[in-house]
Amino acid sequence: MWSEQSLVDDLRTLGLYEGAHVVAHTSLRAIGPIEGGAETLISAFRRVLGNAGTLLVPTFTPQFTDPGESEGAPDSEEEIENLRSLIPVFDPLTTPAARMAVGVFPEAVRQQPDAYRSSHPVVSFAAIGALARELTVNAPFHYPLGSDGPLARLYDNNGWTLLVGVDHEANSSLHLAEIWSDAPYIHRTVRVKTGADHWVTMQGSPECSEGFYRIEPVLRQARILHRGTVGGAPAQLMRLRETVSMAIMMLKGAADSLLCDDPNCPWCHVARKHSAESTYVEGQSI
Repeated sequence: MWSEQSLVDDLRTLGLYEGAHVVAHTSLRAIGPIEGGAETLISAFRRVLGNAGTLLVPTFTPQFTDPGESEGAPDSEEEIENLRSLIPVFDPLTTPAARMAVGVFPEAVRQQPDAYRSSHPVVSFAAIGALARELTVNAPFHYPLGSDGPLARLYDNNGWTLLVGVDHEANSSLHLAEIWSDAPYIHRTVRVKTGADHWVTMQGSPECSEGFYRIEPVLRQARILHRGTVGGAPAQLMRLRETVSMAIMMLKGAADSLLCDDPNCPWCHVARKHSAESTYVEGQSI
């Protein structure tokens, strides 16, 4: 069973330090049994980052998107309307992070007395520490993982991305790279519930990230990754700026470079078509 001190030692050995600002994507299951559970891991982060540092976590809630636009939606409009009516109104102070989307740890961070959370109904972040309010306040509704969002603000503060027990499929900073590279597939829209009977069409909805694993060998070759373990979980620590820059280079070279290969993935199938069309048009214009 892992103690707070052992987790502190692991985080420091990995490269985190007092005053660092980091977005963490973490699997408690992969870490293994921790004395005191998630609260102990939070305490370990606080000790390592100190009063001048910041811990940012994703508290996503994809269930607030329109069920009528989801894959496998009912054929009956009456059934769809019934599903819509069952969706509650998002409250950043009380709505829990979706465990299926982000795991258990972000919810424990969100519940900290000093935590701040951004107000996006679908793509919110929670943070504790020195920049918690700065990273989360007035987050944009459209392109929530792009400019002026929590990840972009972390980028501006020379922050880090930490993966613990998860792969780059969980690395949300790569969505920032997709937007900043103006990948041809980033403009997807989705309806989001914003009130009791109110829905708003959001631009720039992030989608499939199953192809994000492709960036890992690139980051390794560039010696951007700090590798180690946290408890029993493999961990990777990387500068957000360097990671985003490498991803932008990949996407500028081939717009489909971070899309997945699953032939049954409806999102990446459409995104790949957009990428091919964009390449064709660019080629014709030269």
